[in-house]
Amino acid sequence: MDLLPTPEQDEIVATVRSQLVTDFDLHALAASDGADVVVDAALWQRCAELGWFGLGLAEELGGVGYTLAEETLLFAELGAHVTPGPFLAAVLGARVAAIGGADDVAAGILSGTTTVALGEVESDGDGGTQLRISDHGGADLVLVVGENRVELVDATALDLRHEASIDLLVPLATADTPTVAPVAALDGDAAADVILRGDVLVAAQLAGIAVGTAAQSTEYAQDRQQFGVAIGSFQAVKHRCADMAVRAEVATSQVRLAALALLDGRDDAAFQCEAARVVATDSAITNAQVNVLNHGGIGFTWEHTAHRYVTRAQVLSRTLGDRREHLRRLLEQPAPT
Repeated sequence: MDLLPTPEQDEIVATVRSQLVTDFDLHALAASDGADVVVDAALWQRCAELGWFGLGLAEELGGVGYTLAEETLLFAELGAHVTPGPFLAAVLGARVAAIGGADDVAAGILSGTTTVALGEVESDGDGGTQLRISDHGGADLVLVVGENRVELVDATALDLRHEASIDLLVPLATADTPTVAPVAALDGDAAADVILRGDVLVAAQLAGIAVGTAAQSTEYAQDRQQFGVAIGSFQAVKHRCADMAVRAEVATSQVRLAALALLDGRDDAAFQCEAARVVATDSAITNAQVNVLNHGGIGFTWEHTAHRYVTRAQVLSRTLGDRREHLRRLLEQPAPT
């Protein structure tokens, strides 16, 4: 199995990377810290025009016609650039609407005119359930992800309770579990497939964080000098950077393997997807912490972007299930043969 991107896939990555550098500069986006709406409508529709929300959706369903493999490359770049916005909810929501027969809803999401927040069913601490909703600001719909069901519901039907977020570019809220009829829904195997795809895309973002932090540390280690030499020449620094590069490569390779296993319908697809989540989570969190350490005093400041990777890795590590949940699911899967 070849895990290396094709020239066409490399071109997709280059296009995405160029757009992110131009439109999602973190120093500029810091002005939106703590806001309910982080990405403005014009910028969101530019992403839609590039086909990002339907990249892996079949053409007959209104998408671009690529696969999960290309979506994984897109989400890895989103992670590497710590890009804010409800990309996961848009991609999964468009798929749920298209497969569920809500063509107008799917078209709205794919065009960027209909925005989707991500709602995850969780315990409310009193024996019941509630929704934890991310990127809720200005959302028209909420993609509700349960254990065996995914559905799109009208966001205006939910009474949101705003919550503090560790990542100020990822607004959070909670709401009671919706009782209104969904505009589109999937159950059973169809829902399980969407959730597994979501797991792979979250893992791709985490792997991207591992890659982005390794690159940021390496660049700083080459530029920053002490005693007249680059700090990258010091064993304590260059060994940490080398370990970061290894973690990034392992996470990236496992995510790509998971995507291909799911695409090919392999018997070990669920195992590989859960493994990707666990490996990518560990790589992202560790690399983000080491990146701050490598930057010394400036790494702990608000002005530097190193802390963005730390908080985003923590948020993503709890998206569509936390590390403990994915370890449990991994252990439930038969080992690949």
